[in-house]
Formats: sequence, C-alpha cells, structure tokens
Amino acid sequence: MNDTELYNILRAEIKPALGCTGPIAICFCAAQAYDAIGGEIESIDATLDWCMSAKNDDVAFPGSRMLGVEMAIALGAVCGDPHAGLEVLHTVTPEGEAKARKVAERVKVNPQWNLQELEIYCDIAVHTDKGTGRAVVSQRSDGLILKECNGEILLELEPDISAQSGRLPILKYKVKDFYDMAAGLKEEELAFLKEAVTYNRRLADAPWEGRLGAGIGYELYHSQYQNYITRAKAYAAAGCEARMSGVSHPAMTCGNKGNVGIAASMPLVSIAEDFNLEETDLLRGIALSYLTAISIIHRIGKAPSMCSCEVAAALGIAAGATLMRKGTYEQVAAAMQNTIPNVFGVVCDGAKLACALRISSGTGVALECSDLALSNVKIANNQGVLGATIDDSIEIIGKTALYAMVGSDRDLCRLLFEKRSIFPLTSFEDRQKQ
Repeated sequence: MNDTELYNILRAEIKPALGCTGPIAICFCAAQAYDAIGGEIESIDATLDWCMSAKNDDVAFPGSRMLGVEMAIALGAVCGDPHAGLEVLHTVTPEGEAKARKVAERVKVNPQWNLQELEIYCDIAVHTDKGTGRAVVSQRSDGLILKECNGEILLELEPDISAQSGRLPILKYKVKDFYDMAAGLKEEELAFLKEAVTYNRRLADAPWEGRLGAGIGYELYHSQYQNYITRAKAYAAAGCEARMSGVSHPAMTCGNKGNVGIAASMPLVSIAEDFNLEETDLLRGIALSYLTAISIIHRIGKAPSMCSCEVAAALGIAAGATLMRKGTYEQVAAAMQNTIPNVFGVVCDGAKLACALRISSGTGVALECSDLALSNVKIANNQGVLGATIDDSIEIIGKTALYAMVGSDRDLCRLLFEKRSIFPLTSFEDRQKQ
C-alpha cells in the first residue's frame, strides 16, 4: 500500500478545534452567513440535520456559560471569526456574549427530518438591516459549500460525498496497513503528533486545577483503587470534561472529533508514563490509535448514530496500547476483536458532560482487552457481530451505524428535540444542578 498517502491522511485528519465540534460547526456556519451580509441582526433561520438540531444542547461554549443550539448560532453570528475554521469562537468577549444572548431569542431552528442518511448539514440565513446572508455547511464541520449575500452567490462548492460513496482513500486500507505504517514511522515523521499531545494534555490537566464539570476525572485520579487503567481513564475523562465545560483551550481533533482526539491519545500518554515507555513508542501508539479511529469514524459517519467517542476511540486505544507495549499485529487485531462486543452499538445521544463517563468506560474496556490480547487471550472470530477478521468486524460496525441505525437515530433525535420544551435551556451551571 501507499504509505505516503496514508501518512498524509493521518496529518490531514488531525487539526485543532476550540469547543465541541458539533456546535462549533453551527457557529462556523452562522459566522459565514453573517460575514456575507453584516449589519444589525434582526432574526436568524437555521435548517439543520436532525443530529445537529437535537444533540448539541448540553455542552458549554468557549467564552459563554449559556447552552443550546440557538445560542451556538447567535454566538457564531455575533462573535465568530469566519476565517478561523474550527477555532471560530476565539474572538468571544463578554460584550459579544451578552449581545448573543439577546440574538438567541430571535433564532428559529428547523430540524431536517427527511434526510435519507446521516450527514452534517447546516443551512443558516442571517437577516439584518442590510438584507440576508446565507451559508451552508455539509459533510464536515468546516465544510463550507455555499455563501450568499442577498441571493448573490459569493462561493459555491460541491459537497464532499466521498465517504458516503465509498471513495474516501482511507477506506481502502486495512488494520494491517495502519499497524505497519505506525510501527515503521521514524522519529522525525512522528514529530507532528507531539502537538496533539500538548493540546490534549492541556485540556486533560485543567480539572486538576479545580474540580471541573462533574468531577469524574478528578475522582478517578484520586481513587483509593487507583491503578494504571484507572489513571488512564481519569486522563481521558478529565480532558473531555474540560472541553464539555467550555474551557478555552483547543483540542486536537481526530477525524473532526475533539473528544475522539482526546480519548484516543490521553490514555496512551498516561500508560507511557506508568510504564516508562520511550516517546517514540508513545507517538507510534497514538498514530495507530488515530488511524484506527479515523477509519471507523468515516465508516459510521460524521453525524453518527453510534457513539464515536466510545466505539472509534476505544478501538483506537486498544490498538495503540497494544503496539506501544510491543504487541504484534496479531495481538493488535485480537485486542480490537476483544473490544468490539463491549462497545458495539452504543448510541450517540449528543455532546454533554456524560460523554466523559463513556470515554472512561471505553478506555477501561480497551485497556483490559489489550492486556488480554498481550497474554494471547482472544475471542474467537465469527461470534455475534465479529467477522472472520478485524477488518470484517469494522465493516459490520460501519454498515450497522450508517444504515441499520438511521431510523432509530432519527426517532431518538425527535425525542431529544421535544424534550427542549419540557426542560428549558439555562446556563451550564444551572444545568448541573438539575
């Protein structure tokens, strides 16, 4: 296989994002729409895919303590930097946040329930005293495909549908290709991953400065039953909690997913410290972890029915932790096969603090399954959702998430969207008291 292509895929799929990438995609789209027109905002109409409409109400934004899709749209339009990509909210100020709160009251969200497949789709029209600016984001969180000013097209691109059509380059590679490339990477080729460690470590360290969020990472780290697995779970959970709490530090994403970027790296950092592993071993483990997670994310979709934080990240951790500790390819495949029955089919119910619990659970399962594989314990193939090979199993995961679970995901999102009227959105702090 073409290792250069695979290496370039890895580099392209890792980028920083400030805040949770779900609502940040909405912020980015709103910022582009306002940038097209300018003026005083009168109202905003937003047509969103059902996932975007319903699964982004419970996470805080950098620079704001308010929750909700309407607030995400208002923040993007009022404060967002349209040129900053997934770091669109780096320009939020207290004055801007106060203005956005008022604008949020004039935002109308229209869920798109008739989509035939899971995908990222945001179509936002900002109405001002100068007219209407419109932007459309599709397929990726920063996938801007249309920008209009009073009906005049400023930018128009074809949406990237390669993943849905099976043409995405990473889909032709197998786990053995990921293993061979990661295991063979030289020190200078691994250097860019140090930035991922720095970014995500900063988030993971934030809860130690104060008991952020629900205190999941903090309590796991200080548990009287602490061992290397508990510490790894603590690092993963802490990074997620910091991000979901709106800490103004960017995460290094993996496959456009910030929580996956944290979860697929921070447990390995913790293990490397506990086992006194060389930095090169750590970075090779992260490379394999990220490649594995990216491959699964592109199979289950960017707006998935199945939880990428637990499924994709856990399989990445299992693979990376095994390689780090000198596991063979056969042991890596076994670790992943062992992990799948434990995480298969876990649904995504949106971004929130509870994601830290999922990430923690997935980390624990993955590391236990890696330990078993390193002791040559392996679940036999072709049981339940397991295929004849690890690659067959991954295909089953993808097809289940992308096709079999679409209807249930739509129904779940309807319930979540209806719940908004029962539990009015408040500040992040007030939500934690409920």
